[in-house]
Amino acid sequence: MMATACYNVNLILKPIANNNEKIKGRNILPSLSRLSFLTLIAYYVLFFGLSELSLALRIHPFHFPTNVQEGQKIQVICGITGAEEDVMFSWLKDGKVIDSGKQWTVVLHPTVSLLFVNNASVQSNGNYTCFAKSSSGEGAHTAKLLITGPPEWKYEPHDISVQLGQNVTIPCVVYGYPKPLVQWKRNGRHHLEQDHWKIGEDGSLTILRVSPSDGGYYTCAVTNRIGKGLQKSMQLAIRVPARFEEKFHVERVHRGDSVKLECDALGDNPMTISWNKDNDRLSRVDTGRYQIFDRTTEGGTLSEIQVHGVDHSDNGIFTCLAKNAYGEDQRTIKLIVLEPPSAPSDVRVDQTWSRSVRITWMMPYSGNSPVNKYIIQYWQNQGTPHRLEEETVSSAQTSTILYKLQPGTSYVVRVMAENDVGKGTPSENRHFLTSEEEPSASPTDVSVEARGAGTLHIKWKAPPKDQWNGQLKGYYVGYKETSSTDSYTYKHVTFSEGLSEEYLLQHLRKNTAYGIVVVAFNSAGRGPESQEIGKITKDTDPPTAPSLRVTAQSETTITIKWRQNKGDADMISHYILFYKENSNTWNEVTIPHIKKKEYVLQSLRPGSIYCLYLQAASQKGNSNPSKTLTVKTDGAAGPMEWNLHAVISGEEELPEYFRLPVLAPVSASVAIVILVVIVSCMAVKKEQTRYNRDIETVTEKIYPYSMNGTPPQRYVDVEKTRPLLQPPPPPPPFPLPPPPSDDYSAPYATLPVNDANNSTDRRRNFGIGSKSNEGSIDSRRQGDGNMIQERAEVHHHYDHAA
Repeated sequence: MMATACYNVNLILKPIANNNEKIKGRNILPSLSRLSFLTLIAYYVLFFGLSELSLALRIHPFHFPTNVQEGQKIQVICGITGAEEDVMFSWLKDGKVIDSGKQWTVVLHPTVSLLFVNNASVQSNGNYTCFAKSSSGEGAHTAKLLITGPPEWKYEPHDISVQLGQNVTIPCVVYGYPKPLVQWKRNGRHHLEQDHWKIGEDGSLTILRVSPSDGGYYTCAVTNRIGKGLQKSMQLAIRVPARFEEKFHVERVHRGDSVKLECDALGDNPMTISWNKDNDRLSRVDTGRYQIFDRTTEGGTLSEIQVHGVDHSDNGIFTCLAKNAYGEDQRTIKLIVLEPPSAPSDVRVDQTWSRSVRITWMMPYSGNSPVNKYIIQYWQNQGTPHRLEEETVSSAQTSTILYKLQPGTSYVVRVMAENDVGKGTPSENRHFLTSEEEPSASPTDVSVEARGAGTLHIKWKAPPKDQWNGQLKGYYVGYKETSSTDSYTYKHVTFSEGLSEEYLLQHLRKNTAYGIVVVAFNSAGRGPESQEIGKITKDTDPPTAPSLRVTAQSETTITIKWRQNKGDADMISHYILFYKENSNTWNEVTIPHIKKKEYVLQSLRPGSIYCLYLQAASQKGNSNPSKTLTVKTDGAAGPMEWNLHAVISGEEELPEYFRLPVLAPVSASVAIVILVVIVSCMAVKKEQTRYNRDIETVTEKIYPYSMNGTPPQRYVDVEKTRPLLQPPPPPPPFPLPPPPSDDYSAPYATLPVNDANNSTDRRRNFGIGSKSNEGSIDSRRQGDGNMIQERAEVHHHYDHAA
């Protein structure tokens, strides 16, 4: 019970603290803390009907008389049990401190206190509590006074004005016993059915969120079957200030059209509405194009502006301000002149991959119409013109990823926005290059031809360009003996821009079957291998390479001389001179096998750089190329012209007496004669002499093993001193970079050249007698892996296999 009292103690503390006053000069409640225990006692007396609490200070119970009539005077005595002195008494009615006055009289003595209720009425009804306190403790007792009588007004209804949307309470509070019954009427009707109308315990009517329909007359009727009862009517007036149900509106119009802007204000009339545009009164702007109309409506006032022939100057904010006696409100109308959007800004290529790219951009000016979508246009930016591709993304995006691109390919991209008006202007073009991937196809048209003892001539074409997946850096030529289970040994060949590629693989085993594959590679790695092609090497050797030098040059000619190993003189049929200007394709000139061994290359361009080398040809195959010489003709470089000297293409046929069907029977006959009779050697010598005379009559004919315009010297030398039976080294890891260039001095017959235009025909340079091991590709790189500088002395790209 004490715990329950503590829980409810605050219900009685507050009214006691608010009425902490003096009674007859005494401070009966010196502090709130001193009355905490008395408050607990009062709580139980009031709410649980306890007539007496056994405390340290005991109070004699007192009671009010029954059947008291109105107008009588009532008294009760509050005394204590025991011999106590200096007791402090105080009285409360319904929790409020009672002071002596017209309605009550309080008499205090050291051990007793008297309460007089003067002129008793129904207003005197309530719970009366006597508190006593002394040095030995505290005590309290409560009794209830009930006087029978008709209702009397405590708070009677009165006219009320309330603003729309607020809550309002109409009072109807009375005294009386028995407890009066309160009834409400509205406009003569007894029932109140609105959900937002609530009748309180004291009889007051509360209306929540007043609406215009709540206005009118209300009547409160009170009776307790004693007397006539009470009845009072009042008027509830609803004040409606000027207001707009829609505070903001956007009006979109195409340029040149007409538009009507409306402000429909609700509220009590009279009401005034004024217009502003961009914070300026319309009276201070060009009102010649604006017509304003006002009219009164059932719920307020409507004002509108008509604008004819809308142009860009009408784009802005229009505001209308409505005022009446109870308030004001404002409405904003944004007039938008619709246009196509501007170009997106800050278009960037954020990230690139091999087959996709991420594009970002900034939102453009929308043209006063929301952007519906973005259109991304892109196309390839290399080679022949390519088809325009488009991707569409939603207006919520300012980035996208483009897919299905080609690896290692240059593209152009731009972005444009589109709204309901139309497409905007495109952004600036942005260029990007996708990352490379390994080639997805192998080289095509691979062919292998046996050339001399232990030599294979390999030719192929690049994979289809759309499957390069980047820029080809070169090729790896793999070879192994067919009967071997070892893996391929690979040789590196630098990429060229020619239509076909070739590689001369030398110093293989004689009369041995080999399997050959070719692999293309780029910066990302290697592609698939071509189908293996088998070929058997020959068992005879071709002539040695001639030693070439330049003896003179002029504006249009270059004079060369060469020396040949004497032991090769009998087998050489003619020579083939290869030359080209700068990075152009190679041309061929056939030179007869003459004793003088000198030739003048004519009809050249002045001031141009030429590369040339020489090969000796025989029935046993072509020799290794000589060293490549780089020569610049005299004079200043002029416009590009066609060479006028006679250069016979390697695609034409040889003379009949150079063809193998004619030479083979002669060679076979000579061999038979040597084996049968020693005397036949004289006949062979004679036949050889006749043959040489025939060759001298032939000038500038084509050798059947022409390179078809492809630089045959793009080969890598290997160590020539390696034992013949040494097994081939294992293949290098992929991808492999191009081989580095080594620095060697130029021969006496060459001129040093440093020409960036020759970058498409970069080669490795080796000195005479170099023993650099090229069984596997050197992975060192110089610069970006390519030749930084053309060298005058370039050893021909023959590969000597182990």
